[in-house]
Amino acid sequence: MASDRPGAGSAPCFSSASPVPLAALNMRVRRRLALFLNVQSLVAADWATLAEELGFEYLEIRQLEAYPNPTGRLLDAWQGRPDASVSRLLELLAKLGRQDVLEELGPSIEEDCQKYILKQQQEESEKPLQVAAVDSSVPRTLELAGITTLDDPLGVDGWWWSSQMIICKARNVTSRPSLHSASLQVPIRSD
Repeated sequence: MASDRPGAGSAPCFSSASPVPLAALNMRVRRRLALFLNVQSLVAADWATLAEELGFEYLEIRQLEAYPNPTGRLLDAWQGRPDASVSRLLELLAKLGRQDVLEELGPSIEEDCQKYILKQQQEESEKPLQVAAVDSSVPRTLELAGITTLDDPLGVDGWWWSSQMIICKARNVTSRPSLHSASLQVPIRSD
């Protein structure tokens, strides 16, 4: 049977190495959460109490009151903050004594978290393999020792830069808008 811990149905959201961001919650869960928290009650904590716990200022809370769905707006506003995560939301709901919300929405929140984690894993697996950092250092491993890291594959110093003698000549560029003569001079290497 499930543990007596609040939010037990959402264990992966609590136990994951990096917290699942609030963006993982889809609209269905957000609307159902709003049905619980938009109703002002003297007995249970509502959206304004949650907003205070989330660190919103008085004036911010007053602005949210003007919207027909203040809980939805609160979640949208909080989502942009660095501490916004599903686990933090569940912790605060438990702290505020909203066991009814945790019991009712726990399975849906768990499902959204799992979908989000699976999607992230799938996107990660589809990324092309590449080195995290690009540097111009000499290869550090034996299997890379045969790879050419210089511009000149034969290794003659200065060859590349001395061979770059490109001269473009143009006459009266401003008076005639046509293409003028250009010459390309590249020395031929003799070995």
